[in-house]
Amino acid sequence: MTMLLNGELVTGNRMKVTASLKIESDDMSGQTSGTEKSHKGFKPKTLTVALQIPYKDMENLRTLMRLAEGTEGGGQLTTYRVVNDTAEAFGIRQVTFSEGVTAREDDSLSQWIVQFTLSEKLSNPEKVENRRAGNPVTAQSAPGDGVSGTGTGTADGSGTQPQELTGFEAVLKKVDTYLGGTP
Repeated sequence: MTMLLNGELVTGNRMKVTASLKIESDDMSGQTSGTEKSHKGFKPKTLTVALQIPYKDMENLRTLMRLAEGTEGGGQLTTYRVVNDTAEAFGIRQVTFSEGVTAREDDSLSQWIVQFTLSEKLSNPEKVENRRAGNPVTAQSAPGDGVSGTGTGTADGSGTQPQELTGFEAVLKKVDTYLGGTP
């Protein structure tokens, strides 16, 4: 199995690539034993890569670390075009390093056991979501009169007089007028 990131070969022995897709959902059953779930969307796909790099090929580990630490303008992580059979099968084209890179010394052989995670960038669900038309915003209102700047109309600006006040509301209005100093 081989992997290229922006045309640069990730070199190591016994490379294993694990692809995963996380589907977010919430339990809607509350305190009952229902099995209903609410779909909250697809999260970016990830590729977890495990490989072995012999000590004598230290330059391969340095190359991998240089790729992992790569940044673009503005300090953002570099987005790499990935070429790998598993990535292609999952429809992953662009990735960034995520969750770090680990390299531990093997107990019996003169090599590092390296593991890192690549997270999908500009996924298909993300593109679809960006293209989807936004829901129109509707004005919300509560029962009762709104506050207007002139004090002579309702919240909708129509200039009509508010409804007749109840006895208790009339008392509150008098107290409010007395305290606020406005007629």
